[in-house]
Amino acid sequence: MKNLRSKILKALLRVESGSYSNLLLDSELKKIKDQRDKNLFTEIFYGVIRNKLYLDYVIESFSKTPLHKMDKEVLTGLRIGVYQLFFLDKIPARAAIYESVEAVKLILPASRKGAVSFTNGVLRNINRKGNELTLPTKTESKKEYLSVKYSYPIWIIKRFLDQYGFKKTEKILKAGNKRAEVIYRFNPLKMEKNEFERLMDQDGIKYENTFLDSFYRLKEVNNPAETQVFKNGAAYIQGTSAGLASLLLDPKENMSVLDLAAAPGGKTTHLAVLMKNSGQITALDVSQSRLNLIRENIERLGVKNVVLKMEDAVKYQDSKKYDRILADLPCSGLGLIASKPEIKWEKSESVIKQMASLQYDILSNNLSKLKPGGKLLYSTCTLSQEENQDLINRILTENNNFELVNINKILEEVSALNLKNENKYLELLPGEVDSEGFFYALLKKVESD
Repeated sequence: MKNLRSKILKALLRVESGSYSNLLLDSELKKIKDQRDKNLFTEIFYGVIRNKLYLDYVIESFSKTPLHKMDKEVLTGLRIGVYQLFFLDKIPARAAIYESVEAVKLILPASRKGAVSFTNGVLRNINRKGNELTLPTKTESKKEYLSVKYSYPIWIIKRFLDQYGFKKTEKILKAGNKRAEVIYRFNPLKMEKNEFERLMDQDGIKYENTFLDSFYRLKEVNNPAETQVFKNGAAYIQGTSAGLASLLLDPKENMSVLDLAAAPGGKTTHLAVLMKNSGQITALDVSQSRLNLIRENIERLGVKNVVLKMEDAVKYQDSKKYDRILADLPCSGLGLIASKPEIKWEKSESVIKQMASLQYDILSNNLSKLKPGGKLLYSTCTLSQEENQDLINRILTENNNFELVNINKILEEVSALNLKNENKYLELLPGEVDSEGFFYALLKKVESD
């Protein structure tokens, strides 16, 4: 496709301005017809976001102009060029340089010829002298070594090292830089499983089983939203760690369930499947547009037992008592870096404190809505103690009518995970488990208010 790099450059600039990479990529790929161009767009787009710090380290090593003095278009064009030179062996260096320079030329006005020449000169210099690049070593500084090699900001490196030590941290970082996998959750409300697998085979979809029954890892599929099973509502795209949350809550038929932060509806609709469309799920979200997403998924998947409410879970009032509460709450998202690599660059320490405060407020406002003997599952897709272990310990200290249920027994029943977990709660770490990073704690109400 002509000018593919310029389209990638524009898309990357939009991510820098706050667009979600996954949603933006989906919209851009719809405009591209050739599958090879789709693949190359995806590879460079996500490759640059994942490796931004490393790419900047290379550029800074071979440019006399500091990064902060470069035009954003030039810096992004350089990142695109360096990514191809260092990570894509099949693209000849001259083509990688030419196409990247052309992308900058197309996006900048004709009066900025000097910036285009600068881009060309830096890339040619890097191509000639790239083998002279020296990276920080482990012995000099473990933090700097991990930060540059795996392209993570220092604050995340320091946090992971403090929490997990060097070996686990390196596993987490490596896993976060892998391509995110596409997982189908089979929806039995629409068809039998043998028919589901037959249609996948018919569409030439290669897949494998995961540690959760009815969750399939797709090995080869060009557009997972265009298959027969997806269009028929028999498949929902959902990661295994996210799917595990509904299973650990263990809802039964005809129960009343409260979902405190339901959009886009993956866990809500999974709960409906586990309840066989019986009972009632009250699903909250603070945004009407996000509630519309849940409604679309409910309709496509054939879910009948969900009531949607536009409510702020921090303030929500309800005299009803529930058998189960799902508190899969907003968080800093450090467990989802493989699928949303821009998280590395957008988040900060202050976000973790803000999220922990919000999570505490939501839980404190809704604990009283649980029936005696009822269970609440708290889950996040992040790896920070303030949002996970520390928060649950605070809640238990302040609410003596709740106890922490040992999650390991039910984990054995609902998954094929074989973990040596010495805690009552569960933390899944990327690199140790073939899935996203997640935290789960199951609370039980032991007496009435």
